[in-house]
Amino acid sequence: MSLKSIDIEVFGRCIRVNCPDKNSSDLYYIANILNERLEELKGKTGVSNIEQLIFITALNLCYELEVEKQKSMHCVKHLKSRMMILNEMMNSALPKE
Repeated sequence: MSLKSIDIEVFGRCIRVNCPDKNSSDLYYIANILNERLEELKGKTGVSNIEQLIFITALNLCYELEVEKQKSMHCVKHLKSRMMILNEMMNSALPKE
């Protein structure tokens, strides 16, 4: 997988990053989402310090990611439980040899 050096703009600052060739369009898309979040936070809070906005946004993203991880883990546990119940039902329904 070859890396490509691309320039993205985040909140008015140009940042050069390396990413796989096939992911460059995704990176531009994500940078746009980040810019939108930063602008939204700036509008809501009135904070204009870029560093502070980035840290708050990073904390919010980490929190959201953790919440989604917890939801995912809960779903996996639920599915495993349901699969075990289904397996037990199938085993009891099948004739014993």
